[in-house]
Amino acid sequence: MKWIPNDTIVRRGATRIGIIGVSTVTTPTTTRAANVVGLRFDDPAPIVDSIGTALRKRGANLVIVIAHAGASCGRDGATECGGEIIDLARKITTKVDAIVSGHTHTLVNTEVKGIPIVQARSSGRAIDVLDIPLGSNADLPVRHQVRELATDTIKPVPAIDSIVRRAVARVAPLVDQRVATIPATLPRQGSQYPLGNLIADAQRWAAKGDVAIMNNGGIRTELRAGEATYGSLFELQPFGNTLYSLTMTGVQLRGLVEAMLAKSVNDHVSGMTIRYDPSKPVGSRIVSVTMADGTPLSDIRTYNVIVNDFIATGGEGYNAGGRATASKPLNIVDLDALIDYLKSLPSPITAPTEVRIAPIS
Repeated sequence: MKWIPNDTIVRRGATRIGIIGVSTVTTPTTTRAANVVGLRFDDPAPIVDSIGTALRKRGANLVIVIAHAGASCGRDGATECGGEIIDLARKITTKVDAIVSGHTHTLVNTEVKGIPIVQARSSGRAIDVLDIPLGSNADLPVRHQVRELATDTIKPVPAIDSIVRRAVARVAPLVDQRVATIPATLPRQGSQYPLGNLIADAQRWAAKGDVAIMNNGGIRTELRAGEATYGSLFELQPFGNTLYSLTMTGVQLRGLVEAMLAKSVNDHVSGMTIRYDPSKPVGSRIVSVTMADGTPLSDIRTYNVIVNDFIATGGEGYNAGGRATASKPLNIVDLDALIDYLKSLPSPITAPTEVRIAPIS
């Protein structure tokens, strides 16, 4: 795409820093399909090799890869590392001085084939620091670390602080609107948790569906105890996804559930309870699916399945919309569904605690 350059060279004094941008190859299934129409996501290693070599020829003293692709490591961030960015570093053959990674929101502070790889968690909680020797010291090793930040110890910049204060004041009448009382913090931990059940229930309720499926990646934070406001709920669901109604036969819905169980469970459901056997082959892991009325999923019945537009248009790789007999966008934003649902419930809010997708013992 013409508006995205292949690379850039940033000049700082006499130093020319070549920068290569990379996005994860899973982008087509981790964003709305409409965002990547006409784009192809290839193995980045040969591309980094090609661009890195070209940047050196154009005078770059350093080559840095900035990647929205990540890894998971042990608690120290340096050992037991694996993932997409680790694989990339192993396959690169040109000289790369450092890789700054992202996407997995974890601590990464390691090296692969002598290439430092850092990732400063997420949400401004840490900062990457790279000390790359130049000139006569260029043969010395790169020093790298990830420093944890205590944001309340950082002195505000007055000019920036003024802009932020004005912006916050303008949106405060909306952001501060009270929606409901949350008696205890609803965390976002593990693959199944009450907050996810609550959101799935909200979408099923708002769209009058038989079933709702909510992807965990769309749940961006916990819901803190106290007064839930429009602002705190926006933090929870900030994407403005719209809901879809999928008309599915029982057979089609069963296929969708099997697609969900083909990898680690990463969704919440409403209107059904799923038991599965992870030791079984992909495509035949369902042990039982029980609907809200206590009956088993019927292959001959038709169900109204509510999902967001991300899942409906190919997100998570489920091909949910493609499996359905019909797919209809609804004029309902996911955040609005949650707000309206919470307002309809007795306050303080009690979130459903049952585990709706569970492996058999």
